[in-house]
Amino acid sequence: MSQLLKSLSYYIDEPLLIYDKVSNMLYQNKAFINTFYKFSPSNWDSEIKKLEYKTHFQVCVLDTENLRTYTPLRAAISSKLDFSTAVVYQKDSHNSLHFIIKTVKVKHFILIYFSNITDKIKCEQLIKENEELKIKNQEFAITAPAAQNQAVKMAILNRVATTLRNSSIDLKTLLMSSIKELAIIFGAHKIYFAKNKETYFKINYSYPENMQDEDIYFDEKILEDIRANKINYTTTLKEHNRAESTLRQAQTRVVIPINIEETLFGIIVLFITPKKIEDDEHELLVNISNQISGSVLQVNLFSQISNKKNELEETLTELKTTQLQLINSEKMASLGQLIANVAHEINTPLASISANNEIMHSLIQKSEQSEILKDMLDIDTEAIKRITNLVKSLKRFVRLDEGEIQQADINSELDLTLQLLHHRIKKGVKITKNYGEIPHISCYPSMLNQVFLNILTNALDAMKSTQEPEIIIETKIVDSNLQVKISNNGTPIEAIYRDKLFEAGFTTKKVGEGTGLGLPICKKIIDKHKGKISYIPKSNITEFLIEVPIE
Repeated sequence: MSQLLKSLSYYIDEPLLIYDKVSNMLYQNKAFINTFYKFSPSNWDSEIKKLEYKTHFQVCVLDTENLRTYTPLRAAISSKLDFSTAVVYQKDSHNSLHFIIKTVKVKHFILIYFSNITDKIKCEQLIKENEELKIKNQEFAITAPAAQNQAVKMAILNRVATTLRNSSIDLKTLLMSSIKELAIIFGAHKIYFAKNKETYFKINYSYPENMQDEDIYFDEKILEDIRANKINYTTTLKEHNRAESTLRQAQTRVVIPINIEETLFGIIVLFITPKKIEDDEHELLVNISNQISGSVLQVNLFSQISNKKNELEETLTELKTTQLQLINSEKMASLGQLIANVAHEINTPLASISANNEIMHSLIQKSEQSEILKDMLDIDTEAIKRITNLVKSLKRFVRLDEGEIQQADINSELDLTLQLLHHRIKKGVKITKNYGEIPHISCYPSMLNQVFLNILTNALDAMKSTQEPEIIIETKIVDSNLQVKISNNGTPIEAIYRDKLFEAGFTTKKVGEGTGLGLPICKKIIDKHKGKISYIPKSNITEFLIEVPIE
């Protein structure tokens, strides 16, 4: 190799290789060694092969038939013309270098030198990234206010929605919460809700709460917007067309329609400092209006459902009352008819026995054994009396011909009921009567007898296993009311059952022993007398208190 080429290569700062025309490497300068080798190699061929292995085209020039051996260095050596290409040299797993490989033919030699463009590419990449950041910053500068406004709007809507959700289900609380929230959000000096009255509106709720039941009127243009479900904005000195006084200064009046489905329910009117309403504020008001309308619809539906529920409950109560009355009427009619038939059947043989008893009485006077026969006759006479009184008591108890209010002595009616229960009052059951001096009262005697009979029967059932059973009956007048207390020392009613005592169908007795209609019927009878019946819980005592007005 000529001394000129060596001298030239010595002053070249870029890595340089010199080959002859038959592809033999003749020389490599220090810049090449420093760039690609860690130390001066003893075997150039192996190091060059490593260089070929680690160097790749950025853009491959397909000037070969064998791509597997087509490396940038081979392409530079084999090129018949001057050659230039961009390559990447993978120095290690984390670093790579970028070069422009250039080939120059000088006489019988091939000069291949590597121009390092790594810094240039990094600089271009940084410039590109910087430009991208500038574009993104510009886009952000444009979108940031809109995004911020949207975020604020979403926060406000969420706040309104939370307020509406936390409001109770009644309409007043919902609307008051709505107008307070709107007043805070838009800085309203005054705000109120007015209900639709077709040709005008009536204020129901306001904030601050200094307006109520005032009628407000608007011109046809505003009414058209309201009916079309559009928010109306007007700068005005008057609250409405027929307002008696003017505002202290001009205000922007915002009228927001509130609809239930497609029907105008009312309007929310707020007064704010005069300003131009921006699109995002208008959109926010529309969204709030829709939320309030939706909440009002839910409250309205809930109210309808509640009313239907109340109507159904009232209907059910009326049906139960009618059922009880029918059962009671049928029961009393059947019992009355039965007693009437029994009384008739008893009266016929009783008349014969009574007549024979009188005949026997006259014959006994002539008999030698008159004393013994007289005693027997007296026993029969007493039995006939008891049977006669029992028949009379049964007839009085039922009173089929007494459907109107009558004057009655309640003490006597209680005695009558006890007489009918004589066969059920076992030996050993103590009946204590604490009767007060009470006047006759206007009542339905047979119905009250039914109440006394039911409570006394229950008392006898409750004392079946009581060792010293006692029933205490007390009557007195308290505050223009007749009070009848019936208590017993039998098994007390458990606390869990006390609230259900007067419910139709509820009973603490075994299946087949009770219908659960006795006490409900008693309650209906006392209600009919405009009185009340209640259970008074006491330790080891079951006590019922009946109160009936004496006037």
